[in-house]
Amino acid sequence: MANNLQDEAACTVCLEVFFSPITLSCTHTFCLYCMQSWMKEQEDLKLVCPMCRGVIENPPLKDWQIEELALLITQHSSRLEQGMHMSDEYLKFWEDITLDPATANSFLVFSEDLRSIQYGKIYQNLMEDPQLGCVLGTPCFVSGCHYWEVEVGEGNEWALGVCKMSVNRKRPSGFSSDHGFWIIRMKAGTIYTFSVLETRIPVSPGLCHVGVFLDIELEEIKFFDVSNDVLIYTHNNLSCLEPLCPFFSLELPREGEKGASLKICPS
Repeated sequence: MANNLQDEAACTVCLEVFFSPITLSCTHTFCLYCMQSWMKEQEDLKLVCPMCRGVIENPPLKDWQIEELALLITQHSSRLEQGMHMSDEYLKFWEDITLDPATANSFLVFSEDLRSIQYGKIYQNLMEDPQLGCVLGTPCFVSGCHYWEVEVGEGNEWALGVCKMSVNRKRPSGFSSDHGFWIIRMKAGTIYTFSVLETRIPVSPGLCHVGVFLDIELEEIKFFDVSNDVLIYTHNNLSCLEPLCPFFSLELPREGEKGASLKICPS
């Protein structure tokens, strides 16, 4: 999506985002100054399109729609670039994450390759095991950059991120950075950040694939909507003197409903 927007707003002469765009009668659009420079190079005084080489009889028109698009892209270039270069920058840090059944309760069902989980049945007595659907991933990390992706499924309720190896996962109310968790949680169409200053983010339509990038040296973890090339949220200040483990959680299904699932994407 970001690439398409950049292409729509780029002049084919200077290859930059349009500045004062004009459209010729042949429908090709260029920067005004690019056309002026082009005309100075021509031996005759005819206006010729740099792309189709057609002779233009009618005066060029100011293209207000392209100018507005170019302005929006310029204003939001950092976020667009973040999406465009997500794959190129982060895929080289891809980690082969699997789930650790020893860290989960007995009501979660694992796939044979230990990359996906779902509830085996509805759990009735929450007081007996309040851990719910939490499970850690392996390996855990003490340094460097690490990236993985998770298929979360549209409409499912889940939580993803990292946590300290020593955290108490049997305390659902304590899933915050203060308690050693740096996660996001999707519930009822909203992303909750569990940050010190709690942030609620509306979910993008069709969110079903989340990328997680952990940079321990920069003390941050980023979450991406992979399909739409959009940064969802960044947790900062992950100051920790112990290993950080990938964290996954599924909400308990309601009676009569089929349990949701999470799947770690293979490298």
